[in-house]
Amino acid sequence: MDESKTLFNKVMEKHAEKKAKAEARKVEREEQGIVNKLVIDRTPSGLYTCRYSMHGPVPDELKGFFTRKERILAVAARRNIPVENSGE
Repeated sequence: MDESKTLFNKVMEKHAEKKAKAEARKVEREEQGIVNKLVIDRTPSGLYTCRYSMHGPVPDELKGFFTRKERILAVAARRNIPVENSGE
């Protein structure tokens, strides 16, 4: 029983270290002015999809395909998500 507690503590410490490193990277990017923006892509079939410029899952409202770019922009504006300027 005591051995399983120490194993659990090791796992939790490792998790806490990873989380602290990720938070430090996030703060560093914010200080440098790097923002994870929403990118709107057009598929060959003419539909629109979106993703983040650096990484991360998009909100459920923005998953899938859209027929109009304006719908994606409206959701992003409502949720205060910065959108990368596209050349279209």
